Amino acid sequence: MEITVFALPVILAGLLASGGGILYALMICLLFGGTATLSFSMLGDAPILPVILLMPFLVWKAIADRGISLSPRFLLYPEPGFWLLLLVLWEVLSAMSLPRLFSGETLVFSTNRGVIGGVALMPLKPLSTNLTQSIYALLGLVCFLSVRSLLDSERRMAKMRDAVLLLTALNILAAVLQLAENHLGFPSVLNLFRNASYATFTGGEVGGLLRIYGTFPETSVFSSFTLALFAFAASLCRDGVRGVYSGTVALVSLGLLLITTSSTAYAGLLIYGIIATAMALAQAYWHRQALRVGPTTLMMVAVVLAGCFIMLSQPEIFSRIFEFFDVTLVNKLDSNSGRERSLWNRQGWINFIDTYGLGIGFGSARTSSFPMALLSNTGVIGVGLFTLFCWRLFTGPTIAEPTTVAAVSRAARHGLLAVLVAGTISGTMADPGMVFYTLSAAAAAGLAYRQPQRESATVEAGFKPREYPGVNPLRGHLGKG
Repeated sequence: MEITVFALPVILAGLLASGGGILYALMICLLFGGTATLSFSMLGDAPILPVILLMPFLVWKAIADRGISLSPRFLLYPEPGFWLLLLVLWEVLSAMSLPRLFSGETLVFSTNRGVIGGVALMPLKPLSTNLTQSIYALLGLVCFLSVRSLLDSERRMAKMRDAVLLLTALNILAAVLQLAENHLGFPSVLNLFRNASYATFTGGEVGGLLRIYGTFPETSVFSSFTLALFAFAASLCRDGVRGVYSGTVALVSLGLLLITTSSTAYAGLLIYGIIATAMALAQAYWHRQALRVGPTTLMMVAVVLAGCFIMLSQPEIFSRIFEFFDVTLVNKLDSNSGRERSLWNRQGWINFIDTYGLGIGFGSARTSSFPMALLSNTGVIGVGLFTLFCWRLFTGPTIAEPTTVAAVSRAARHGLLAVLVAGTISGTMADPGMVFYTLSAAAAAGLAYRQPQRESATVEAGFKPREYPGVNPLRGHLGKG
């Protein structure tokens, strides 16, 4: 085992943070996705990221704050955690059994730390990644359960909101610092944080723009991370929650996504924008509500109109922009990277067919799309359980009056949608990551708050409905209830 200097601040934060402060520590740890605090040779030198090292302290704070007896209720039907529990149990079971059951019967693109590039086509067999990915899945469940337990009041949800906005601001700061290192000759401080044994793809430029990767090993990971934070902050701004702060970090994050030169960023923004707009229109139609247009949306429209004016007045700029997006997005599949990733997906589908729909085992192989990775690794059962978990998170009832809990829960849903969109475009493993589990907990906390028929259960969970004159707080409309 090798210990790095980055383990010390994580341990100190875990020991000294309060129940609300641990949420800030968790968010800050998520920023360092390429930083190793520990590494174990027995696990193939798998790095222990700061967020993983923080997990025991997160559990400790949750138990000390709410008691160990409360948490299991979040894993009972019909809570979203029920489906997540079944999913993780199946992932662990598949990781331990399916590579042995179908050993040698299909070829897989598996992560192999001994191979240059990290990916090798090899016969299916048990690997260390089956163990490490199972541990990550279990820790993801622990993260979900602990954060869900901590988000027991409107005050805690406000802390969660502020912690995510702080993370967004720090992510922007890291990206700006990286740009300063590249353009202004600043010392390469961020390279010190990329010490994990991941393949790194830093440097280079596309269309005259340097790639942005912040604290992460490559641009696509930074883009996926930033897209989720943008969606969260933009949703808060749309609801008028800390409008100036959330709107500013959302717009700057959007600007960074536009200059990342990453196909994940461009395709992700396009797909997320279409889905989010369709959801807003559907909600306005079914609930007979006026469509709200927040300041972030207005500023985005203004930017688009300004861009159209510039392109009409300067056609040569339009030509350069068209060539740039032609390289990064339109003809991406014709590049060497695009052909390689397409091959990964085709092999993932072959793995699914060869194992009769059961999958090859969690952590056995990678693809270039999260849904295909989940399907090839965990089969129909895993995809079904994951779908039920997401369905429960995204289809819960809403309340009419704006509250902190409702706004944060809605923002978490938008963040989850962005995570899933980015994962569909460029996700390589079947584990969605700690950002997904953390935002899922925030979305689930708001879902529990919005149970309209059981006020006692709402109060028991720590949420006290906000009272308004002449308004039933649990039904959300005028009347005596």
